[in-house]
Amino acid sequence: MTTNYIRFQWRDTGYGEWVRELDEAELSYTSLQRNWRGSGRSFFHMTGHLTLEFVVDNYADLSAIEKRVDSALAKAWLTLRYHHPTIASQTKLDPITGKYMKAYPQHSVGWLEKTFVVLSTGHTGAEWANHDPPAPVLPTLYAMAVPSIENKRVVRRDLIFRSPHDIIDGIGTLLLFDNYVRHTAEAFAQGDSYEPPSLDDPQVFQNLSPPFRVAAAIPPEPSEAALHRLAGLDIADVEDKARNAEVATLPYKMGALVPGIHRRVEITLSPEETARLTGACKEVGSTVTHVFHAAIALVLRNLQPMHEKPRLVEYVGYLLRNERGSCVPPFNGHEHAAAVYHSTSSEKLIVNMTVPGRNDNLPEETRLEVEKREFLDIVHQMREFYQKVRDDPEHYRLAPLLWARRSIPPPLDEHLIPPIPPPSDSPSASISSMGRIDNIIRRGHGDIEVYNPWVTGEELRNGLGLFLGTFRGSLSLSAAYNDAWHDKDEVLQFVESCIRLVNTGLGLEQSR
Repeated sequence: MTTNYIRFQWRDTGYGEWVRELDEAELSYTSLQRNWRGSGRSFFHMTGHLTLEFVVDNYADLSAIEKRVDSALAKAWLTLRYHHPTIASQTKLDPITGKYMKAYPQHSVGWLEKTFVVLSTGHTGAEWANHDPPAPVLPTLYAMAVPSIENKRVVRRDLIFRSPHDIIDGIGTLLLFDNYVRHTAEAFAQGDSYEPPSLDDPQVFQNLSPPFRVAAAIPPEPSEAALHRLAGLDIADVEDKARNAEVATLPYKMGALVPGIHRRVEITLSPEETARLTGACKEVGSTVTHVFHAAIALVLRNLQPMHEKPRLVEYVGYLLRNERGSCVPPFNGHEHAAAVYHSTSSEKLIVNMTVPGRNDNLPEETRLEVEKREFLDIVHQMREFYQKVRDDPEHYRLAPLLWARRSIPPPLDEHLIPPIPPPSDSPSASISSMGRIDNIIRRGHGDIEVYNPWVTGEELRNGLGLFLGTFRGSLSLSAAYNDAWHDKDEVLQFVESCIRLVNTGLGLEQSR
């Protein structure tokens, strides 16, 4: 740890807390949360979902098994805090220094009761998560008692994990789930004999996660090359504004100035559909992420109003990149799941597209051929952009500077509630790809089978956030939106249009 990084080292305050400063990535999410606080909601508050099925013997007493399940879930949550104590931390503003700090309490009294909640509402976890669930300051796990939907002799629990985004990110949530299910399987198998490790053990403080700067061993001071690249990005931004290009924007309901409820819709393909899609992607030398990002751009283009003559529009976005592979051991895997270790691309992703004129009537066969060529061309552009970011050896060192460059400064007064930022005048649609979630979460641990993993961040703006992931051979494309500006049917149609466009562009038969 260099002298400049002492501020990122966890230290004992002497008043019952361990604290450290936030780095740029964490502070970016804290800033969003604090600047939208006037809405009564928490921007990008994380929601993770997982379904667990506990296999039950034919002669077992179901009610007794359910009690055993809930006991195992509670004990596993305590064990998880021991190995990932950062889930018991929260972000606070130090009134003396004026800096935001991550604070971890040295005591554990009352923590389990506050942060582990068993619910039986008659809803599934996904339904409950879609109807304005609490946004607790401390990361909290809700275990929903849900009947089996297939008349299988199992005890089912839907897990909903809720956490501020400055504590954990999406991939981290999935990693945390895998660790949690492993602990749960052990606690369930051992029953009353299972004892979680003591949270008073001094060893627990050594498990607190550092910020990304430390985890990736990024030098405190940027290199000349990094500063040169930042200057180049500033020049590119000025040139973009000077071009005054029309940006493809997402239509939305006008009028609302305050965000409503974050919602989520999802379409899941069958394993057969997924296999055909994956095979078709390989044939064109691209990934599922490339083709769906291309589809998002084209669906947005198709939503633009037509004029008399054709015109150019741009899709503008960024790429989100998991940076755990850039971290040094042990920060590059499951051991430090409760952390914010990801980045955004340094350059803007810009795709030029043509909105046809009102009178551009091509024969159906010609139109389909033109659309397919256009789609594959954009897929190629996406592949090149993704690979450029992937192959950039300096990108992760630049990431903290990019977070700082794109963040809104947070308020430095806990009592100040800033005006809610207005809806964007050019909302867009982004994508966050989880890839093959089977590589992150195992399908089963002991007597537990795992289903339906997904994660999203609370959307308080008027754009769309799409999420892509494959588990147990089935691909799911979901979208997060805010119901102040969008309706369920509209967003579902957007997702369906993306899937339909991918099928058409890759020459697959439409199966829905």
